[in-house]
Parts: sequence; structure tokens; C-alpha cells
Amino acid sequence: MLEKALNRFIKFTEVIAGILMVLLTLVVFAEVLSRYVFDYPISSSTEMTQLLFPWMIFLGTIAVTKNEDHLKITVLQERFSLGAQWVMQLFAKVVMLLFSVYMVYASYLLASAVQMQPLPMLRISKSWLYISVTVSFVLVCLLLILQVVLLIRRRNTFMEGGEIQ
Repeated sequence: MLEKALNRFIKFTEVIAGILMVLLTLVVFAEVLSRYVFDYPISSSTEMTQLLFPWMIFLGTIAVTKNEDHLKITVLQERFSLGAQWVMQLFAKVVMLLFSVYMVYASYLLASAVQMQPLPMLRISKSWLYISVTVSFVLVCLLLILQVVLLIRRRNTFMEGGEIQ
């Protein structure tokens, strides 16, 4: 049941990231059209692009983590027994979790540091640029914890494509 709810949540974040990608494309297209066809640039388009891009990218990291679509080299891992593969996979998940915890901490500090600085055209806090990292890595941490728990509970198995095999 937990995995089903998680899959729905991952689909939701993928849809939000897709919507953000469409919005980003429309903003850039409108800026190019406005600047080169009408010779009238949209002043806030750069800030909107700066705001939409990190949210799109970092929400995408959640799906990438769940599906294990991130860059990894498995040539060496595939040569070992299933038990050794399990240990390597567990080690990799723990390292990813530690990195994600650090990213949550560092991005929160950065967002807090720029909280009082507004974006000049949109007049919203710059922290909105950096809090995307915090939000996404909190969710990645939760996902990695779930994956580690699943790996430990099912010790004779390994994860491939985000699913227990």
C-alpha cells in the first residue's frame, strides 16, 4: 500500500515537472517572439525562467531516484554474486542518502541567507530559487529511506529500475 501511494506521488511530481517544462517553454518562446518580432522584450521572462527551471529539474530528481535512472556503472557490480550486489546497492543507497541530507541542509541555509533579497522584476524572495533544492531532496531522502528499508527487509533481492527484483 505504501509503495502504491509512493508511485502515485511520483506520478504527481512528474506531472508537475511536465507542467513546469511547458510553462518554461512558453515563457522562453514568448520572450523570443516578443524580442525579435515585436522588438519589445518581456522584462520578467529571465527571472521566470530562473524560477521555473530549478523547480522543474529538482522535481524530476524524485522520479529519477525512484526509477534508478541516474548515471551508474554496473559492469563491476554485475560480476558479483547476488549477496555482494545487495551489499553494493545498500552502500550506494546510504551514500546517496547522506548526500541528500547534506543537500537539504546546505540548500536550506542558502535559501535562508537570501530570504530578504527580492528578485527585481517579480518582487518575490530569491529563496524561491533555492528552496526547490530543499523540497526535492527532502522527498528524495524519504524515498531513499523507503528503498533502504525495502532492501533490508528483502535481503535476498536487489533493486532494478526502482523496483524490488
